[in-house]
Amino acid sequence: MRKAILERVSTRTFGKEVLSKKQIDEIKAVIDKYKGIKGPFGNSFEFTFNLNSNNEGKKQKIGFYGMIKNVPAYIGGVSLDTRNSIIDFGYLFEKVILELTTLGYDTCWLGGSFRRSTYRKKLAPNEVIPAICPVGHRADQRSFLDKRIRSAAQSHKRLPFGTLFQYFDEEKELEETTDSRFIDIMHLIQRGPSASNKQPWRFFVAEKHDVIYAYLERTEGYGIALGYDIQALDAGIALAHLEIGLENYDFKFDREEETKGVFFDGLEYIMTYKRAITE
Repeated sequence: MRKAILERVSTRTFGKEVLSKKQIDEIKAVIDKYKGIKGPFGNSFEFTFNLNSNNEGKKQKIGFYGMIKNVPAYIGGVSLDTRNSIIDFGYLFEKVILELTTLGYDTCWLGGSFRRSTYRKKLAPNEVIPAICPVGHRADQRSFLDKRIRSAAQSHKRLPFGTLFQYFDEEKELEETTDSRFIDIMHLIQRGPSASNKQPWRFFVAEKHDVIYAYLERTEGYGIALGYDIQALDAGIALAHLEIGLENYDFKFDREEETKGVFFDGLEYIMTYKRAITE
């Protein structure tokens, strides 16, 4: 999926073609593949496929507040309203999206700009809908609004490498001294989508490159109006990109949740990746 990370861009203007039965079955097969698959914190989800009935005078099944045009279908799911469950949702949903990218479909993460009540009318008190994702094929030309949104979000821009990635206990610059394969993995994380392009993930690497510490640097007050932890969703996407990068270079790591020695002011600890010991 490394190639999909490098090639994928958010699509907000889709072509008007209807998905064929073969394409629908192909998308559903990807979703079904992830049934029962658990994220880093052990949560799994049942993602759903939905046709967007907006033709022949019918109302849309779900509203996108005018931000997405000509959506033929979308996928989504429900999560428990806890930080770790939402991290797992972001982790697994990003993998689904990247597999669809590999198959040639265009997509767009939507964490806030849609009407949740039309996707799922009833939720348990401890449930949330973290995101949905339109799926189809992009139009030949982007709409004016699409261009405006992309320009306003500055989604092509990334925070400096040294802001996102550092050595855990060394003062030297990570990018200047690390194995080039590790640098590539970090760049895969850097390319991850995030709400309003906040890029809240932070990673620290041990000097021997055998331990990676994942953190969340929250933007104070951001996403409160949404009613769920949208920056945890971003953290899950980052973990997915990290693991895809590690797998690409056949680096074997075990996940671990530590309870001491890994906490910093202003950063929220998520998880540690330690190089697996092989016999």
